[in-house]
Amino acid sequence: MIENYNPDRRSAAFVAHPGHELRLHGWLSRAKPVCTILTTGSRSGTDRDRLQASARIVESAGGQCSRLFGAVLDRDLYGMILAGDATPFRRWTEKLADILVTSRTEQLVVDGWQLYSVSHDLTHIIGRLAAERASRALGYKVEVLQYEVVPALLAECSDSGKPAFELNLSDDELKAKLAAIDSYPGIEFELIEIRQIEEEGHARTERFFVPPPIADVIRPPSTKPKYESYGEARLADGIYQDVIRWHHVEKIIHHLVASQRALP
Repeated sequence: MIENYNPDRRSAAFVAHPGHELRLHGWLSRAKPVCTILTTGSRSGTDRDRLQASARIVESAGGQCSRLFGAVLDRDLYGMILAGDATPFRRWTEKLADILVTSRTEQLVVDGWQLYSVSHDLTHIIGRLAAERASRALGYKVEVLQYEVVPALLAECSDSGKPAFELNLSDDELKAKLAAIDSYPGIEFELIEIRQIEEEGHARTERFFVPPPIADVIRPPSTKPKYESYGEARLADGIYQDVIRWHHVEKIIHHLVASQRALP
């Protein structure tokens, strides 16, 4: 895959958690997108340290934080999924579509569908449906690309899709990215896991992919999603009271897709 990135396209990013933008830091500094982060990243409370750190990274790179930035606490999001409450997800889809229209977005980068995290996967679907809505209003197709939030080896059963382009960062860009990663709060364990899998120079190259069709993505998985196995382990340890299963996620997704298809 060769570097064939077009820097002149009006861009936006929609990711699930603060810190994901670190995987896209080089692209962020070049594209200067309008960025939306769905959750606050506060795993065990209401702190916004990670969200604030992400806002600083986005703005220092020349991007913008959208009005839908840290819309929900992570624990509340999981509660909505377990309850099968699709209403907030539909509302976020509508709000994101409005943001894309207002900013006249031409290219949207979303979290990859990896069956690793329910938040990542639902963000992926929201982003794609919002781009469809925005495309109708704008009169042109908003291109949607995905990236690997976690290495493919961790996700195990994900399909990265067709390669779109890659960025090979300059020494200065790589230095800025590593500095942002090293100063970011609360991601030490994620860094250890990623660095054990990816080669030493992994941060220099950022790859983007055209995701498979939504109809293919949302088929029932042939293997247990990683988030189910993780939830079962946390349940056994007495940390979780419930486990989010594929059928919980599927219910939200089918509601969103059906609502979208019902639009005139």
